[in-house]
Amino acid sequence: MKELEAQYASVKLAQLKAEFQVDVLADWGKGDSPNSGSWQMGSWAVDELDRLYDTILLMANAIGGNGRLAQLLGGVTVEKSDIGSHAGEALAHKVSFAKKGSFGPWTVVHEFAHAWDANHGWKLSRLLEKYTGGFTSRFLSRITCRFGLWDAGSNGPEKVPGRYGRRPGCNAAGYFYGDKPSGSNWAFNRIEDFAECVAMYVGWEKDNALTEHARNRITRYEKFKNGEKDYFGVLDNWADYAKYFHPMGGDYTKTKRWKFVDELVNGRIEIK
Repeated sequence: MKELEAQYASVKLAQLKAEFQVDVLADWGKGDSPNSGSWQMGSWAVDELDRLYDTILLMANAIGGNGRLAQLLGGVTVEKSDIGSHAGEALAHKVSFAKKGSFGPWTVVHEFAHAWDANHGWKLSRLLEKYTGGFTSRFLSRITCRFGLWDAGSNGPEKVPGRYGRRPGCNAAGYFYGDKPSGSNWAFNRIEDFAECVAMYVGWEKDNALTEHARNRITRYEKFKNGEKDYFGVLDNWADYAKYFHPMGGDYTKTKRWKFVDELVNGRIEIK
């Protein structure tokens, strides 16, 4: 963040706070080091603040407006942090983005969906699991492995076609997803499922910054053959996995996941 950009940045931070109850921790400015008065660039860029604002606005519009988003999330503090290989992480009232590299709109919605879930004691992802007919059982997952219904190695996923751990129960969590998610891998669980569902809901056929990503997650199962790379550069047996992930007519609104988020944002699902 250059010193000349700081005034614009402060306006954007004020907007995020006033409209969404989102506080961005500024790591730029004049530091308190012995070099008094020297400008500290920090890790944020102006275009990232614009992207953060624009994407949160998209999410707010999808779930009932700025005030509704602020209410559901209960206020969020956003920071740049050293979080290893992850692009983002989230807990109740806190979202972190990686200092290295940048983040895209999908990551913003995904992490804010985690914060939403966490603000409700992770009950939303449990409700999604039940609504879609899924369940979590590491015991049954191990049995699945023994009976040969496994698409990963004995020690986890392998970066070869058909070995990423995409089938129900074939993941670290023992998560047997129900209905048809937009995708799955070894790290998939009900919490990640909920975050992806929200991102799909915000982007699906909305003609916004998430729409192409959302559409590509569905059309790859009909567009790419086994052993081809998909839109995201991942090589897998996409035709074989279509029965697990490709919805009726390629329409994501026909899935239980889309219906769950739609009922949730419209107040038709009770959160106990």
